[in-house]
Amino acid sequence: MTREKILSEARAIFGRSGYAEASLREIAEAVGIKTPSLYAHFPSKEALYQAVYAEVAVEHTAFFDELVGASTSLAPLPRLHHLLGGIEAYYRDRPDLAEFSLRAAVTEFGPGGSQLREIFLDSESTLAAAVRRAYDDGVAEGTFAAGDAEGFIALVFVMMDGLFLQLTHYTPELYRQRFEQAWRHLSSLLSA
Repeated sequence: MTREKILSEARAIFGRSGYAEASLREIAEAVGIKTPSLYAHFPSKEALYQAVYAEVAVEHTAFFDELVGASTSLAPLPRLHHLLGGIEAYYRDRPDLAEFSLRAAVTEFGPGGSQLREIFLDSESTLAAAVRRAYDDGVAEGTFAAGDAEGFIALVFVMMDGLFLQLTHYTPELYRQRFEQAWRHLSSLLSA
């Protein structure tokens, strides 16, 4: 129980303060233990941050893997809409996770930054494969104009990153409005 509580409190504090500003003392106080007790679970602040980051990546991957599974029977265009809509569905009820993910994406990763980036890139593989299948299926059935599949996957990931930033910075109403406007434009560009 203590390890889960440490990870939960650390995620909130790292999200609020960032790696550099968060202190082990603050995390220990939030958990209700003394700072030396943290070392029984994590050998360093860096190890704690990496554990939080890995846990976030696992949660993110599990959600999007499930989303991919639920969308496989959809036609290519609705499937793509469903996958892009996952950004809002995932973060809407997880504000602490959104805060942590935003800070991790745009500020520091901590000392093990390159290793953490690899964790995140590995976690995207199922989603990238699903976007590729949607593209290939759309081209095969004549829904999408044929072109560069890798460029298409990159476009979808860039859109997802942009949607995440929109979601974390603007009201839900403005986010929905911008999402629908962007979707209308993208779907018209994709049509053969």
